[in-house]
Amino acid sequence: MNRELKDISLSIDILSSNLSEIARVSEWALLMGYQCPKKFARKFLRHYSCRPQTVLVYVRLKCISVELRSKKKSNFEIARQFGIPDEIALNKFINYHLNCSPTDIKLMPEERLREKVEIFGSKVRS
Repeated sequence: MNRELKDISLSIDILSSNLSEIARVSEWALLMGYQCPKKFARKFLRHYSCRPQTVLVYVRLKCISVELRSKKKSNFEIARQFGIPDEIALNKFINYHLNCSPTDIKLMPEERLREKVEIFGSKVRS
């Protein structure tokens, strides 16, 4: 599989539009045309001054939060949409990164949620 390398400045847009297919940096690197995830990660770090894993988690958290607050899907459906095995894994993912549960996100005032996500996102400046 010989893919053309895409411009690293497009990587976050590509991540956002393919988030349901990208659960790991290695999958993201392949979509960007890199056979070696480490090479992608080094180039990404040089360009954005943060690690791709941090950006991946940040974008996933923002999108998952939006889905949870829309209350249109079950936690299981949201988890599967973002490449997470089930609602238990979704709970662990959110709890690990935001120190709250999916239910807390659904009930939390918008401003408080934005603060929580931005505290995590302060590591990300694209």
